Amino acid sequence: MTRYLQFILFLAAATTVSAGPQNIRGWYDLGASVIEDAEIEAFFDESLSDNEVEFEPGFRGAIGLGTELTRYLSVEVEGAFHYNSIDSVSGATSGRGDLYQFPVFANLALHFPNRSRLVPVIGAGVGGVYSIIDANDITIGATSFSSREDTWSFAYQGYAGLIYYFRPEMALGFTYHYVRN
Repeated sequence: MTRYLQFILFLAAATTVSAGPQNIRGWYDLGASVIEDAEIEAFFDESLSDNEVEFEPGFRGAIGLGTELTRYLSVEVEGAFHYNSIDSVSGATSGRGDLYQFPVFANLALHFPNRSRLVPVIGAGVGGVYSIIDANDITIGATSFSSREDTWSFAYQGYAGLIYYFRPEMALGFTYHYVRN
C-alpha cells in the first residue's frame, strides 16, 4: 500500500477560546472524524487498481494556541489526534485495522466580529500529519499484511465555523475542517 489515504474530512465541535495576557488565546475541540475512501495503488509487489479502503467514522481531539495580530486576524499552532478504524478493503478476503493520525498545523484565521456574540471564523493552515496504520490480517490475493507502519506527510487544511462568546474570554463553537494529506 503506497498511499494510505487521500482526503480527510472531519467535523469538530465544542471549541473553547480563552483570551489571556497579550492577546494569547488557547482553545480545544472534540468531534467526529470522517475519512473519504483511500485508493490502494500497490500491495507489496502487486500492482492494483479499483481497490479501496473504507474507514468507519471516528473521533478527533485538538488543542491550539495563538495570538491576535489584529481584531480580525490571528495566527495559531494546532496539534490534534484523529482515530478511524478500517471498515473494509475491496478485493481483500479479510481486512481489519486502525488508523491513528497526529496532525500539526500553523494556521491563519479570520474572525468577523460584530454586534452580536456570534462570530463567524474561517481559517487555513499548513503542516504535517504523522500517520500510523495498524493492520490486522489484510489479505489481497496470495499476500497477507499484519503490521504497524508509520509515516509523515505534508498536509493542509481549511476550516469555517461559528463561535458564540459567553464572555470575552470564553466561547463555544461549531467548526468544519477539511484536511488533505
